[in-house]
Amino acid sequence: MKSRLSIIHVAKKQLGLDEEAYRAILSGAGVDSARDISTDAQFNTVMSAFARLGFTSRGTGVKYRRTAAGTNPAHLSLRQEYYIRGLWNLASRVKDEKSLRHMVKRIGKSDDIRFLSRQAASAVILALRDICWKAGYNPDSKDAPWRSEWKDV
Repeated sequence: MKSRLSIIHVAKKQLGLDEEAYRAILSGAGVDSARDISTDAQFNTVMSAFARLGFTSRGTGVKYRRTAAGTNPAHLSLRQEYYIRGLWNLASRVKDEKSLRHMVKRIGKSDDIRFLSRQAASAVILALRDICWKAGYNPDSKDAPWRSEWKDV
C-alpha cells in the first residue's frame, strides 16, 4: 500500500497537477484521498488516468505507458470505441452520452467507455449489434457510419 501511495504522489508531481485536477482523478476512482485506495481496481483507475496524461512509471513494476490509442493496453482499443459509438448512433433511440454511459455501466460494468476492458467492450459491441438488428439496421453494411472513421485508425 505504501508503495502505491508513493507511486501516485510521484505521478502527481511528474505531471505537475494542481490540487483540483488531482482530486478529480481520485474521485474518478471513488476515493477522496490516495490513502483511501484499497482495491486494485481503484489503483488501476487512478494510474490509467495518469497514463492518459502521459505518466510512465520508471520503477521495476508494471509500466503505465500510452499506446497508439492513448489508453492503457488492458482497455478497449480505439477501433472498439469508434465501433461502439457508431453502433450507438445508428440504433439508439436516445443518442446522448449519458444514455451510452448508462448502457456501458449496465453491460460492461464500467463508469466510462474509456475504462472498459477489451472483453467488456466485446460484450457491449455484441449487445449493440443485437439492438441494431432488432431496429432493422444492418451493422455490417458498407455504408455504416463508422467505416469512414476507421481509415484513420
